[in-house]
Amino acid sequence: MTFNNPLTTRPIAEVLAIFDIAADDQHNDLKLADLHISNIVLDSREVNEHSLFIAQAGTQEDGRKYIRDAVERGAKLVLANTDKTEMHGEIDAMGEALIIHFFELPRQSGFICSAFHRHVSSKLQTIAVTGTNGKTSVTHLCAQLSAACEEAAGTIGTMGVSLYTKESQHTGRKLAETINTTPDVASLHHFTHLVKHHGGQRICIEASSHGLDQNRLSGFKVDTAVFTNLTQDHLDYHETLEAYAKAKRKLLKQESLRCVVLNADDNESQQWAAELPEHLSVCLCSIKASDKASLFAEFSSHPHHYKYCIAKTLRFTPNGCAFEIESSWGEASISLPLIGMFNIANLLSALTALLMQGLNFEQLVSAIAHLRGIPGRMEVFESRKHANIIVDYAHTPDALQQALMAARQHALGNLTVIFGCGGDRDNSKREQMGRIAEKWADEIVLTQDNSRSESPENIVADIMQGMQGKSNLKIELDRKTAIREAFLNSQNDALVLVAGKGHEEYLELNSVREYYNEREYVNQLTLELKG
Repeated sequence: MTFNNPLTTRPIAEVLAIFDIAADDQHNDLKLADLHISNIVLDSREVNEHSLFIAQAGTQEDGRKYIRDAVERGAKLVLANTDKTEMHGEIDAMGEALIIHFFELPRQSGFICSAFHRHVSSKLQTIAVTGTNGKTSVTHLCAQLSAACEEAAGTIGTMGVSLYTKESQHTGRKLAETINTTPDVASLHHFTHLVKHHGGQRICIEASSHGLDQNRLSGFKVDTAVFTNLTQDHLDYHETLEAYAKAKRKLLKQESLRCVVLNADDNESQQWAAELPEHLSVCLCSIKASDKASLFAEFSSHPHHYKYCIAKTLRFTPNGCAFEIESSWGEASISLPLIGMFNIANLLSALTALLMQGLNFEQLVSAIAHLRGIPGRMEVFESRKHANIIVDYAHTPDALQQALMAARQHALGNLTVIFGCGGDRDNSKREQMGRIAEKWADEIVLTQDNSRSESPENIVADIMQGMQGKSNLKIELDRKTAIREAFLNSQNDALVLVAGKGHEEYLELNSVREYYNEREYVNQLTLELKG
């Protein structure tokens, strides 16, 4: 993501002063006096003449191998990691560039980026959300609620960088794209500055296990940490579930941390509670506890002065959820226009994170009824004449099961699921997904989903291996036709779950990507046939 940054453009002498390093007279012939630095990058492919290139060893690549490439792309200033203390501060020249050797650079790069951007994260209210599931939803719900309370909020994560304001509190305004859930340390500070520049008062970021393990939050001030849940994931990187869990708990080590929000219904929260520093303010959230006494009793082995937020008397409709809240801040009746019990848990996490930061309980509660879900994540498109359609990104066995279980809670009539599986990917999941669909749905339509170079007929045949009966099964490989026919044949008390594409805007067929926006198509379909 190459960018010139007009927000932070600093003379090279000023940048060098951040490191307490000055270029001596022997380098005056490089004519750097008038050079300004406008961005910091860790990838040499993103370098331009106004870049500071940080060449440090990463988990997969050693940036020092790409110093010459960065210089050839125009970099005039490079920080290069050195393992020798005596080399710290030494300066070499390469062409028209200065190469400054920096001891233990990976430990310091976050603080360098923070200083370059004038410590922008310390000028915002900050929330970092970690957990296997729910990170994206919680950050965007936080931002929507914050905006409704007239505090503009940005999000950084899977869906890119967005800003929610009072005028765009439901949809947000996209400011930039991201490559990783938690961007590299240089991009994180740049994006935070971008949000602040556009009027943001709060920043909500997704803190992935990879990002935490690789210290991408170094130099970033986190006020409030949120833990959502822990299930098996990313073991190709972490190797064990214990290591994966430990990586997420690194969020507790952020020096600036003041508040923590825990999903008390997840067993891993007990381990978080065991490691809590005494000075932190902590809130326990639950959709299972009957009252605060029973909730606190579950955490009695980890004494702390806990706050609490409990959702009770849960009710589900085709359009959303209703429940009662009991909390340290008050009680309220809630109507949430989102599908799934997990979204009640997500809402509690977002709500309490903002309450811990001092926002008004009554204002937040009044804003909940106007929330919107994340595009393509259990997103409901309503119809009076036919079924409501849910568009969801679920494309793995666990995700499909969670989506179907959530939809089942809301379906008054039949539940139809439409899905396929990707080609040239793990084919062992196909049979599992067929088995799951048969267990939880009343009707199944198998269709196309990024078959890539594989035959979609063969993929469908693999899915069917997991199914015992075929009486409730239809096959329609044209995805739009599958959705339209299921919708037209549905009753108005039914639900149709279309899984696999979510927010994506393409189908890959015969190894060629063609434009396909499922949300756009479903919205058009339900509007045309509103009835």
